[in-house]
Amino acid sequence: MTKQLKQILRGVGSVMDICPSSDYTQFIPRESKQERMQGHFVRVGEHLTIAAKRFANEQSNKTNQEKS
Repeated sequence: MTKQLKQILRGVGSVMDICPSSDYTQFIPRESKQERMQGHFVRVGEHLTIAAKRFANEQSNKTNQEKS
């Protein structure tokens, strides 16, 4: 590949970055940073609650099996 062709392709790539053919606005967050962080903490809390309940159920089942 010639040097000139490489430069042309690099330039075309730069233009594609400036004017992309797709709509990327759907990937831009609409909430504030604080709202997004709060949402993350809420979801983490929900997952921890589910995990703790599963663990408690497993331990309860284990204890019941040992008694039998």
